[in-house]
Amino acid sequence: MVTATQMTRFLPYLKPNEEIGILETAAIKELDRDQVVLEQSEKLQAIFLIEHGAVRVERSEGDQIVPLARLEAGEFFGEMSFIDGAPTSARVVADAPTRLLIVEASKVNELISKDPSFAGRLYRSIASILAVRLRLTSMQLDTLAEEIDSYSQARAEIEAAAARLPD
Repeated sequence: MVTATQMTRFLPYLKPNEEIGILETAAIKELDRDQVVLEQSEKLQAIFLIEHGAVRVERSEGDQIVPLARLEAGEFFGEMSFIDGAPTSARVVADAPTRLLIVEASKVNELISKDPSFAGRLYRSIASILAVRLRLTSMQLDTLAEEIDSYSQARAEIEAAAARLPD
């Protein structure tokens, strides 16, 4: 089977040999469908690359589970906690049999100590992917706002028509 890491680059500003080097340091984790990868509010600093399979990202809001995203082979998660050290903002669950490569912060720090310029390329790669995700989220919010406006206008028209009806 050809894996995502053999077909695509996942950190675009790293040199190919640097990306290979970082992936060679990664731990491997195999998961079954519905197996929890990480819980919301978990304290960790690692980047999880989906080599094959898929995960769903979800957030607990009271008694509700709110789906946020579905990520597939070649995509990664955990980058926000990796960067700022804050607890994870969502729960991640395998949505199919999945193989993950887990890049720990300590391994990245070893690579940075050997080549300090590596840090700039790594963080620029992560920032570019976060920027794309933020743009997509903004587009989704724009669409949602338009739908809410449309709904509000239709509701106002219905209420106005209902007010004109004879009692």
